Amino acid sequence: MNKEEKMPEGFATTQKIKKILVPVDYSECSDFACHYAIKIACKVGAELKLLHTYYSPAFDLIELAGAVQTQAHLKEEVMVNLEQSEKETVENYVEELKRYIKDSGFPEIKVGYEILPGVPEDEIIRFSETYKPDLVVMGTHGKGTGMGAIMGSVTVAVIKRIAFPIMSIPVKYTFVGEKNVKNILYVTEFDESDFMSLKKLMNITEQFDFDIHCVHITEDPGSWDRVKMEGLMEYFRKSYGKSQVQYSFVSPKNLLEDLDQKIRDLKINILSLTSHRRKLFERLFKPDITKKLFYHTSIPLLVFHS
Repeated sequence: MNKEEKMPEGFATTQKIKKILVPVDYSECSDFACHYAIKIACKVGAELKLLHTYYSPAFDLIELAGAVQTQAHLKEEVMVNLEQSEKETVENYVEELKRYIKDSGFPEIKVGYEILPGVPEDEIIRFSETYKPDLVVMGTHGKGTGMGAIMGSVTVAVIKRIAFPIMSIPVKYTFVGEKNVKNILYVTEFDESDFMSLKKLMNITEQFDFDIHCVHITEDPGSWDRVKMEGLMEYFRKSYGKSQVQYSFVSPKNLLEDLDQKIRDLKINILSLTSHRRKLFERLFKPDITKKLFYHTSIPLLVFHS
């Protein structure tokens, strides 16, 4: 069977996503994120870059009086040995992913890696600014597993700071198959950042045969809200030819429950929104919707930044 026959159904073939970055810690979360990223990369022909960060005890070594080795030599020895160990681990992980790609019948893609010592969220941000991925894919422990999970907390920290589109994949997420990934729900706040985010969203989703549903959070949608939503829909239609875009409203009082209901009713596969870099006063007195949805949703969350 040739590569064309192996490709998932129901997607366009434009080439927008070229580089996908996947931070990994070899946990079950990482596995879910990698498998999801592989499905995207294999479809669009993107390269996959794994990034693993690790703590080096050499950072905390202190020189002992009378020690034969100097602190500098001791640090160098520890760091070299640790780096070699980390390299062997990530190379084994890459081979496992390549076997997964082959066993799944997907076309070959370029899979590379980078290992860096340091604080995970800091190194992920720093490496992203150099690598400039079109999409970052990370795992999270997702709904019902608490806010203390390490990978989940790192993902939240990265979402707050990263400048690139990032998708979080809940662990235990049941992938419905590429040909069944059809619906994306975008949460809009009706400001200028929506148009930039929608442009980024279309750069990604025009490679896939998505129906887009927009939802605005408001207590009581008035005529002006409806006018603005119609304007947003017209922007979709004129700019991208997206005539199948739909819209609706949800109340902030029962936000999570209402969104859950829409996800079920509309068979939503991906939830998307813009994460606003708010001022301190706004952060103190306005709820962080991104964080709420991150820990609540049981489907992938795609976040853009204003």
